[in-house]
Amino acid sequence: MVRADRNGIGRRLDRWAPIVFTAPTLLFIVALMVFPFLYSIYLSMLKYKLTLPAASIHFIGLDNYRYMLENASFLRAAEWTFVFSVIAVAAEVTLGMIMALTLSSTAFGNRTAVFKSLFIMPLMLAPIVSAKVWSLLFQVIYGPINYVLSSLGFDKVSWSGEPLPAKLSIILVDIWQSAPFCMLILLAALKTVPKELTEAAAIDGAGRAGTFFRVTLPLIRHFLALVVSIRIMDALRVFDSVVALTNGAPGDSTETLATVTYKTAFRYADIGAGSAGSILYFLFIVVFSLLAFVFMQRKPGRD
Repeated sequence: MVRADRNGIGRRLDRWAPIVFTAPTLLFIVALMVFPFLYSIYLSMLKYKLTLPAASIHFIGLDNYRYMLENASFLRAAEWTFVFSVIAVAAEVTLGMIMALTLSSTAFGNRTAVFKSLFIMPLMLAPIVSAKVWSLLFQVIYGPINYVLSSLGFDKVSWSGEPLPAKLSIILVDIWQSAPFCMLILLAALKTVPKELTEAAAIDGAGRAGTFFRVTLPLIRHFLALVVSIRIMDALRVFDSVVALTNGAPGDSTETLATVTYKTAFRYADIGAGSAGSILYFLFIVVFSLLAFVFMQRKPGRD
């Protein structure tokens, strides 16, 4: 009888143990993620401006969403955010693959660890710190980059005063900071490729390019899907480098969804419209990231 009671208590403990151990984490997630998200949805349906008295707050339904979707600045920011993400992620993954292939080869010999440390140095800096350093390099009059250009006979470039140079500077800073992350994941991916397959392809006369595209790349496509999806989500959230380099200038040509949403809510004190913009922004990130992940996960076609 006593043994049966102990077995019953043990089964109940086994049943409740996962709930007890995961409950603090679940509460933490609900408090810091789920509740703020639901509260943002609630705020997005209110006419809520900090410059107006509290008595003016009232429910307006989906009007804030309609306002943001008809806002020319928000639409231009969405277009630029999309273009920036595609260009930056494509360049980062390509450069990261090149660096990973270089480090996995015998080009550096025993000095691979040294070059690996040099390559990942940008990851050690906070994004705002990196952007501030680059803003000094991009100075029009005293900046080292313009000094080099003028020394080579080129005209100085107004990196924050013209739309195209301003966008290029933001893309360049993001590539410099995020390509090492892609390199680390792809370097680990290359370690999983069996040497027997690459050696067999070399014996069959595939060549380095043929071996890479026909053997290596298909085997690491899941790693590629992972790194692209992570980088897409991160690139769509670009904020620090834009604020530090251009603050959306010239005009609003370099405004992103993050900066437009932030300025709507806090600079213009429109909490309702800013909350609606943040929800649309969240949906934009989710949809675009899922599409990129599904696209990268597709199996390559057979010849």
